[in-house]
Amino acid sequence: MSTSVAFAAPAHASPQDDLATKRARAAALETKIEADHRKAEILNEQYLQAQTAVAETQKKIAAAEAGIARAEADTKLSRLRLSGRAATLYMGAGNTDPFSINATDVRELGSRATYGEAAADEDQRLLDKLHVAEETLGIQRKTFLKVQDEARTQQKAADNALNAVKQAVQVEQNELASVQGDIGQLVHEITVARQRAEDARARAEFQAVQARARAEAEAAAAARPNVASGRDPSSGGTQPFDVPAPSPGAAAAVAYAWAQVGKPYQYAGVGPDTYDCSGLTMMAWAQAGVSMPHGSIAQGDMFPRVPDTDLKPGDLSIYYPDHHHVGMYVGNGMTISATHTGDFVKLQPVFREGYQYSVRPG
Repeated sequence: MSTSVAFAAPAHASPQDDLATKRARAAALETKIEADHRKAEILNEQYLQAQTAVAETQKKIAAAEAGIARAEADTKLSRLRLSGRAATLYMGAGNTDPFSINATDVRELGSRATYGEAAADEDQRLLDKLHVAEETLGIQRKTFLKVQDEARTQQKAADNALNAVKQAVQVEQNELASVQGDIGQLVHEITVARQRAEDARARAEFQAVQARARAEAEAAAAARPNVASGRDPSSGGTQPFDVPAPSPGAAAAVAYAWAQVGKPYQYAGVGPDTYDCSGLTMMAWAQAGVSMPHGSIAQGDMFPRVPDTDLKPGDLSIYYPDHHHVGMYVGNGMTISATHTGDFVKLQPVFREGYQYSVRPG
């Protein structure tokens, strides 16, 4: 799977032209990485659904095994009864050599003229029961193998696809780091060249402008009011928004989500150190005693929807047409979300690209 994004630079390009080419290449790589992050998030949801399917198939497998055990017991019992019935018929007819007959097949007994009248309805009933038990046994075994193979194939396919995307993203990020390093070097070279081309008067004037700008910035910073009482949301910890939650459970879920801000994203992560989107919301609402599946699609389907004009802290917001992403609304038009690989749990506007609807767990 090719992931490189190449741009051919013209021969003998100036540093400025080379810089423009590198910046265009970096922009293309960033777009590709963002698309791959989106793809990885979708595959993560598919992997979680496959895990759920595997758990469900394990229940079916257990039921199939129980059916197999019952069928085998029925088969064994029917064979024993037929064997005993055949021996009884044979001995009752006066034959003293019971080993000359296949006692498991009443039809063979019935084919002998000597025992034709002795093959009564009871024998036929036992024979029919034997055939049904053997057929049931075969069907149960086939069902067991099919369900087991389907579950394993689904989980393996989701895992392989996700690993492939993660490897592609790593290659792209390495290339982007290299390109950004080139850009930094080119910017440095261009800056040095310009500085060398300036005369003493131009440099002095530039330095004076810079000094005035720094002084103005320092004066503005000194006049800025002290906001130490409200924490920077990006640092995690206490809740900075003074927005009341609709219930004690929602308040507990929101407080948990705030405490995770800044922690790394990891697909299938459920804390306490890393999270994916639905792992974060699942664990947050678990603090309030609300149980929900690990998957954004399932979470969006199991709770009642709320109007976009009536969002409350603790509500879950679902994104994208396939509903592969979820965040928690915390007030002031913002959600807390575990975004994608390489990023962190952070604040985002609720009504951003891909928003679909919101639900209320409690």
